[in-house]
Amino acid sequence: MAQEAAIGVRDPEAHKNTDRLAILDTISLPFELSDDKKLSREDILNKKEGFFVTGLPRFEFDPIRGFGIGGNVFFFQNKTKEDPFFYYTPYRYSINTEFFVFENGRVRAAVNLDVPYIFNSKWRLRADAVVWEDPNAQYWGIGRESLNNLSFQDKSAGAEGGIRQFNRVNDYEENLKIAVPGNGGRLQTDTHYNQFIQRELLFNALGERVEMGGKLRLMFGYEALFTAFEDYTGQIAEEAFLADGTEVEAVQRQTLVNQQINDGTWDRFNLSGFSDGFKFTSMLAAALIYDTRDLEPDPSKGVFLQYSHEYSAPWLGSDFNFNKFMVQGQFIHTFHRWKNDRNRLTFAGLAAFGHIFGPNINFIEMWDLSSQAEAGGILVLGGGRSLRGYREARFMAPTVGLVNLEMRARLHDFNAFNQHFALGVTPFYDFGTVWEGLSDVQLNNFRGAPGLGGRIAWNQSTILRLDYAQSREGGQFFFGFGHIF
Repeated sequence: MAQEAAIGVRDPEAHKNTDRLAILDTISLPFELSDDKKLSREDILNKKEGFFVTGLPRFEFDPIRGFGIGGNVFFFQNKTKEDPFFYYTPYRYSINTEFFVFENGRVRAAVNLDVPYIFNSKWRLRADAVVWEDPNAQYWGIGRESLNNLSFQDKSAGAEGGIRQFNRVNDYEENLKIAVPGNGGRLQTDTHYNQFIQRELLFNALGERVEMGGKLRLMFGYEALFTAFEDYTGQIAEEAFLADGTEVEAVQRQTLVNQQINDGTWDRFNLSGFSDGFKFTSMLAAALIYDTRDLEPDPSKGVFLQYSHEYSAPWLGSDFNFNKFMVQGQFIHTFHRWKNDRNRLTFAGLAAFGHIFGPNINFIEMWDLSSQAEAGGILVLGGGRSLRGYREARFMAPTVGLVNLEMRARLHDFNAFNQHFALGVTPFYDFGTVWEGLSDVQLNNFRGAPGLGGRIAWNQSTILRLDYAQSREGGQFFFGFGHIF
């Protein structure tokens, strides 16, 4: 009984697994791993053995795309407690499959493979395949001026209305939808002023080798990206209304992306790639990572430092020529544990800085920071994985700074249907800014937004996330899988 009390056993299932701590003292690894990489005691006791599947259907509402339906299915292999890596990694391999379709026609399908310590070696293999089509991809302008308040012609006053500033993005978008007479008397609108159609195919493979007892990770790989885009200028808009609310048919006036391509803005930033035919971005990627986190999907302690670099050039077969780098730091610290370590209060912070440069840049590459630790990088600056209170790509420029601060409280856990669940809440604050180049970096004009989230940890390796954030331009809900970092 003394042994049970010492390790916090609380039910028959935990009692059955108490020998895991004894096995931990006798296991022999094929190479040295630091104690910092060892899972916490409660994670070792709650970890599921063998192969298992998690996932569920997802129902979402997006203010841009309407209702959506889809789902994720995760396949995990943990092996048994006799496997030495059982105590050092969240899984031996995982496969994540995703499919989602929204009311507006947005479609995303993806398969992600992750195999840490493949063949019991120091190597890790990651591979991703993503198909993406979005009829309402967001474009709010490029450069420091994207930080300005929302403004547009006040069309509620008619075709001659003056420029008006909008405090809320919903009010701004309702104004865009108002139709006004154009040349020849035909009604015109600006429904898609900040939108374009995006089609994308992404394939990548990354190899990673660990050193320094698993703390240092050397990563390199290759990415093939095929992108095509379509402009709404001159098309019949999906929605248009008269000022009194009457629905009408109207032609889309010049969009912002069309305007900035033609007025020289894109030339100033060396941007190209907006074509209805697929353009090919062939990239080499590399990263140097220092990582002492104890459990990647849901860490309770450790630091994560990363420098990553992507390079695209014609000699690789690419239609573009640019370099892109990112520096990122994360700090995770648990302030307090209670109920035999089952509950905890953990601070998690991220700071990231990215820059893209070159004579011929695929403009869509400005949409994310080039993290090699996850597929797709960190989407900026706005949306569900960066500034959660602002619309996707709300602030964008060649140089980007982002900070996320979270207080992750795990408040209750339980077993059901042979599965382990832990429930928690996460208040957070996100802020960041953009600059037109490295020489323009200055610590002012940041945009930030607080929020509150709920978390469900499912068998440790799957994190369900529900977030609400409120910015000065309005509030947004997000539901997804995994912490944002």
